[in-house]
Amino acid sequence: MKRYASIFLLLCLSVIAQAQAPQGIPYQSVVRNANGQALSNQSVRLRVSIHDSVINGNIVFQESHTVTTTPAGLLTLQIGQGQVSMGSFASIPWSTGAKFLQVEMDETGGTNYTDLGTQQMMSVPYALYAERAGEVKAKGSNPQTLIYTSNGF
Repeated sequence: MKRYASIFLLLCLSVIAQAQAPQGIPYQSVVRNANGQALSNQSVRLRVSIHDSVINGNIVFQESHTVTTTPAGLLTLQIGQGQVSMGSFASIPWSTGAKFLQVEMDETGGTNYTDLGTQQMMSVPYALYAERAGEVKAKGSNPQTLIYTSNGF
């Protein structure tokens, strides 16, 4: 009986774990030098900042990543899973207005960063689906009775 209870508990935990939204934002870029040549198999350091409300607004989150590029100069990382220097990814106030992503890089892997630009963060299909995944509506004339309906996308 204990064996079945353990298996049931593990199944429940795996369902709960899968239902959570990923705590990170995928980021990819091809790294090039000033002459436009891809930096192959090179360790570079990026600093990522998230600004609140306007392009040069307060930084609500900042982290750095040391990444080695591929032979084609491609780097891949997860924003929210780097070395945090300011704020907390989990406490970014996403619902309080626009957010802007600033990326800076040191192509030698140090901390002498060059600003690569800042861009407003926009919705992605995952977020657009989550916004419309379901809604609660009143059933009949009794507002206490609610039903769940799925809208799909």
